[in-house]
Amino acid sequence: MNQPIPLAQKIYFLGIHPEKGGIRSGSVSAMHFVVIGTLLMDLYLQNKIKFEGKRVVVLSTKSDSKLHRFVLEKMSKAKSPKKISTWINKLNYSQKHIRSEVQKGLMEKRLVRLEDKQFLFFKWKKPVVVNKQVMYRMVAEIDSQIFKGTTAEDELIFLSFLEPAALLRLIYQDRKKRKQARARLKQMMVENKVSGAVTEAIAVSQAVAATVAASAAATSAAT
Repeated sequence: MNQPIPLAQKIYFLGIHPEKGGIRSGSVSAMHFVVIGTLLMDLYLQNKIKFEGKRVVVLSTKSDSKLHRFVLEKMSKAKSPKKISTWINKLNYSQKHIRSEVQKGLMEKRLVRLEDKQFLFFKWKKPVVVNKQVMYRMVAEIDSQIFKGTTAEDELIFLSFLEPAALLRLIYQDRKKRKQARARLKQMMVENKVSGAVTEAIAVSQAVAATVAASAAATSAAT
């Protein structure tokens, strides 16, 4: 598989349990928000959008990606540029469609397949990892990037979303190693803020983290 994997597909793929399938329990509540955040960064890296004062400005609605066109057309209809956090919440209403398109992209790359599941009246499609070696290689690359360091923008951008996606706990099951990884990530983000793309990624990932926290608090208050 030589096709580059977009950030949104990559983060979703890593969130799937390699043996049982389905999004891992630790990442379920955050994953749809994180996918939206990484989707925005995919668009940013392709120069389809830019960020001004933590607001999203659409530069072009043209794209070969059906999902990207869907998001860009939605954002282009806004009368004025909206905050990153606003779009994360607004696009969350389309999470089913976004998730479906992300899954299709991964199936086209032969990384996952979907299993039809049903419990009582509820039906859903569970993602199952087809190519586990790609996942294990990704995890090894992430570990190397964190502890050996990287200056590649796309890698730093992706790393900035690991914490909001609750993937550090899954990548590093040892608590001490996880703590070290978290400290290294914070250090790397501070050292690489000179990069405009990395700075914007940090802003988006922080907006995602805040949205996840607010959603969790609202759910807790309702129960």
